[in-house]
Amino acid sequence: MPDEVLSANQLKTLVRHVVAAQGNGFIKDLLRECDSRIGVTKENFIANLEAAIDEGKLTQARLEAWLAEVEGWGDQFVYVLEPPAVKPGAVAGLLANSPVAGLIGAPPSLDFPDDLELKLVKHDDTGLSLLWHQRKEGWNRWPARDFQEQQDLDRVRFDAYRQRLDRSAVRFEWQYGAPYCALMIQRSADIDHPAVFEFIQAMFADVLSSNEPLKRIMLMAALRNSAKNAGSVQSTRYEMASGYVELGSLLPGSGIGAVEPVRVVLQSVDVDQFDRAKGYLNFASKEHGTSRNFSVEVFGDEAKLRIWAQCKREDVVTMLNLIMELNKTP
Repeated sequence: MPDEVLSANQLKTLVRHVVAAQGNGFIKDLLRECDSRIGVTKENFIANLEAAIDEGKLTQARLEAWLAEVEGWGDQFVYVLEPPAVKPGAVAGLLANSPVAGLIGAPPSLDFPDDLELKLVKHDDTGLSLLWHQRKEGWNRWPARDFQEQQDLDRVRFDAYRQRLDRSAVRFEWQYGAPYCALMIQRSADIDHPAVFEFIQAMFADVLSSNEPLKRIMLMAALRNSAKNAGSVQSTRYEMASGYVELGSLLPGSGIGAVEPVRVVLQSVDVDQFDRAKGYLNFASKEHGTSRNFSVEVFGDEAKLRIWAQCKREDVVTMLNLIMELNKTP
């Protein structure tokens, strides 16, 4: 229910699970906002966040705002899509009379479902946001629990691993003022991308009465235009049936523009003659207004991006807007 209030113990349970999957920098930011001790390890972070909950410094509202900024943003694949064939003004009414009405404005989920499950629907005059969760399991080495023992005539060594449970997120983001929307799937071998497309398409038909297939926006123009500038392109590859051209910079954090001979070669290539393209684009905080530096792999003919770092919501939105600006054809 939208107005559900989580108890202190429920907030602590959520913190323990979610912190394991988030970048340390983001967790430290949250602790600083709460005017709390920070610490060094994940265990320190959890203990200090639990103390902040007990002291009233970390409230449900603050935790919800933090999760909205960091969970399911970055370290993911992003598909750029055309907006659904639904008038924005009709979305509120369609949602209110749909099977997902109970998830509108829902509190943070405490669940780690085995299968992808819709957990939150956010809607206002500016856009629609949908969030799914799926359980993700990992194993971390735990040398402190290693041991050896004699078994008959053999000496046997046991190397210990500790189970780590976190969750992957899938987001659908539609800002009504933008000419695109985005489907974001965190990198996980357990999530089948075509199945996610089918799942969301069926949900749109059921909830938004939209039966038109999701249409991707190709990003070839973004790669072609970035190649002509060559400033932020880390590497790029242009392909056709009979061959390909591939160029790149080996300077950390610098694009082809920093390597003059390579830049000159790239600028001499008629990139409009190629059918397919992919490449890495660098986004620098000072230049592009993001909170950190990160790289994005662009698959031009697949309408797909891959973000290689954990980010905040504002970073992903800024990156998408910049790429879509590059994607405009003259």
